[in-house]
Amino acid sequence: MQRTFAELYQAEAYPPMSHPSSDPIVNAEVARFLGFGRSKVEGARILEIGCGTGHHLLSVANRLRSAECLGVDVSKKYISTAKNLARQTGLKNVSFCESSILEFDPVGEFDLIITHGVFSWVPNEVKVGMMDFIGKRLSIDGIATVSFNVAAGWKERMLVVEKVRAIQTAGDVDEMTALAVFKDVADAREAEIVDDMLAKGLEVLACDDFGPLTDAWSLGAVVKLAEMSGLRWLGDSVSGERGDDLTDEKLKTTFRSEIFCRKDALLGESIPFSEQSSENFIVPHFPKLDAWRLICAQECLPLVDSKLKSCVFPFSQLKVLAAMDGSRSVMALAGFAKEVSPELDFVPWLKYVTERGFFA
Repeated sequence: MQRTFAELYQAEAYPPMSHPSSDPIVNAEVARFLGFGRSKVEGARILEIGCGTGHHLLSVANRLRSAECLGVDVSKKYISTAKNLARQTGLKNVSFCESSILEFDPVGEFDLIITHGVFSWVPNEVKVGMMDFIGKRLSIDGIATVSFNVAAGWKERMLVVEKVRAIQTAGDVDEMTALAVFKDVADAREAEIVDDMLAKGLEVLACDDFGPLTDAWSLGAVVKLAEMSGLRWLGDSVSGERGDDLTDEKLKTTFRSEIFCRKDALLGESIPFSEQSSENFIVPHFPKLDAWRLICAQECLPLVDSKLKSCVFPFSQLKVLAAMDGSRSVMALAGFAKEVSPELDFVPWLKYVTERGFFA
């Protein structure tokens, strides 16, 4: 008997990752551009629904120290991991709660609510409940970022999944093996889709493309549900563009991340995007990762940069990063790198790490 998504999600290890499309700083900037000028990030109450092991929210809390961050997830295992990571990093502005969103009853409203991908993985009653929760718990000055798989692009993906599942059944093999077999007989478009699936890796595929429930909706359907829940659609969470279903069909769009505010919130004039100052990162004499990134290096987790983008390093390079606690000079680290990662070209690599904004 096939497991439900909830059973699969709690049993398997979904890889930790951050979500640049759910960057509160970017989302607030986009909201201002779309005429919602009251959204804030400093001192905000931030909620992430479906936070998993907390990788994204911990990265947000690490960057926005004045914010109060709360993560909720149905998995006891994931919440336990998130709480443990928060303790190790010493972050005091983030907490985690194990609960279904249908039973979740926190105190007060939130200025920013994030739900990344969860919408496409849960049954309709949870979708409705989640949107209803957002409509009731979003502050009058708040924004919510909701991402989801788009039906237009997932139609052809699911046809590929059906064919690959047949190969799995016949050969009793996992998804990655079946995809590789199918690619040999696939047409050009199907091969593109297979390559995209293979790039995700088995852990993601088991919950996403090959999950028990992959329920892709159109943008119009999501917006309609949001409106029924007392929300107003603003636009794309990164570009601010207001897409439509016809364009999604033409482009075969597979994923969207959209911003919503309360329907009773007043919109004003558009505020242009502020000029992004080019940060001049200087290589420190004694490189030091902050506590959160140091824990990530020690625990072999992706390191999240200053723009909330995840970077996965080979194990040998993680050893070098884990040694960056501020106690070793650049010269000493170069010698250490030569021992544990002899293939590493240390000087340009250190510049790259610096420019990603990893250092405290």
